[in-house]
Amino acid sequence: MSASLPQLLEIVGAFASSDAYSATMGADLLDRLLVTLAVRLRSFSVCTIQRGWRLGFSPFEAITVHYVLRGTGSLRVGQGPWRSFAPHTIIVVPARHSHSLGAAEDCVGEVRAEDHCNLHGDSLISFTAGDGSPDALFVCGQIADTHTGAMGLFELFQAPMVETFPADPVLRYAFELMLSEVTSPDLATQAMTEVLMKQCLIILLRRHLTASDFTSPILAALQNPKLARAVLAVLEQPGAPYSVDSLAALAGMGRTSFAEAFAAAFGQGPMEFVQRVRLRIASRLLSGTDLPVKVVAATVGYASRSAFSKAFEVEFGAAPSQFRLVGGMDEGEPERIEGEPPDTEPT
Repeated sequence: MSASLPQLLEIVGAFASSDAYSATMGADLLDRLLVTLAVRLRSFSVCTIQRGWRLGFSPFEAITVHYVLRGTGSLRVGQGPWRSFAPHTIIVVPARHSHSLGAAEDCVGEVRAEDHCNLHGDSLISFTAGDGSPDALFVCGQIADTHTGAMGLFELFQAPMVETFPADPVLRYAFELMLSEVTSPDLATQAMTEVLMKQCLIILLRRHLTASDFTSPILAALQNPKLARAVLAVLEQPGAPYSVDSLAALAGMGRTSFAEAFAAAFGQGPMEFVQRVRLRIASRLLSGTDLPVKVVAATVGYASRSAFSKAFEVEFGAAPSQFRLVGGMDEGEPERIEGEPPDTEPT
């Protein structure tokens, strides 16, 4: 998803005080994060599970997202408890954790996904457990974090989510369209499915952002109005001359307490976040525009092209001109990890 410079720099609001921070503003910040930081959700498979069977997945270097189009069953991450699902459920599994889908009890048999893999259509693959009867049918995708993806924010995601939307008309329609696409794959089925999957994911994250009892480290950090003020400022004006002191002032906090709170919430220091935002936006400008590298560097806050090029190459492994030449953000598929993580459900 490409974003123009005006979109990136559009001012969405300022926070007058902590009390002014609202769920609407939080959702707007989430939208900005998803667009600006280029969160990429890729559909990669269709899964069919016969009643009584179980399909196991090895851990991936990416967050895995399953959309339950038909059927019921349960999810288990590692050796954690089983959690049930129904149609119109979104299941989000953290990176680097194995998981199983299907029968929690009276299991007839369990197979590994990679051992029962076939081509489904339009670059999608199919994983099958049982005789192919689609008692439970899923379309699955991954949020890749290649090149540090969304500033590493999704690396903080460590707890599985299982969310069902039985009465939401928008999501119900999206699920029905996905079901139609994957049961009769055609040209551009993968592209259409990815659009629908991302729409559903944004609605899911927005719902969790506004839930008072939600405890995900990613979205909980965005619920902190003081930290959110600083994050939003960086996203609105990435080229401004930020320092830890200036960001702390925006947050209405002392320098030390702000730096500690920011690092605890986002897993990185404030200035590291600023640089990664700048470089991520620069990568989008290099991929989607013909602006000279010097102009891109100045736009995102670098005083010289040489300093920008050095930082960019450290982050992306290629000089800005080379990055633009080879197609920029065209990422490869996440690789499966060899070996198992600890047999405990993440908390």
